[in-house]
Amino acid sequence: MTEDEEPHYLLDTNIVSELMRYQADFNVLKKLIEHNGDCAICSPVWHELLYGIHRMSDGFRKTNFEKFLHDEIEDMFPVKNYTKKAAEIFAELRAKLEKIGKTPENFDVEIASIAIANRMILATRNTKHFAAIQEVSDLQVENWFETASSPSFAHTDVR
Repeated sequence: MTEDEEPHYLLDTNIVSELMRYQADFNVLKKLIEHNGDCAICSPVWHELLYGIHRMSDGFRKTNFEKFLHDEIEDMFPVKNYTKKAAEIFAELRAKLEKIGKTPENFDVEIASIAIANRMILATRNTKHFAAIQEVSDLQVENWFETASSPSFAHTDVR
């Protein structure tokens, strides 16, 4: 991907959080390497990551996670904001979902709206959270945790 190109993958919180785990999922790491420089996060995901850290007890672990988030994650992935276009898509999705009797979490619809607004593929472990949205939109979702059994990768940067 060149500097002028926009990222094609929007990472859900569970994908980014995997980078902070002691034994990160091998498949997720493989996908992140495969799509290096072609991924972004969105402002609701950034919120969830920060919120998770703020809920932790003060101490070495919290300090390390916060440092990793600001020193690595923030530099690694551009943040896509919730824009007017995303808000318009959210409103349309919400109405369509209500008509078919399905009401996913607003946070998930907001993330999906940002992905659709930016023509991005949403990478997540929680594909079920986005299934109803896919029924009423062109949202593309990939589960980066899925494949045959694979080894975990020991990761010691944050501990």
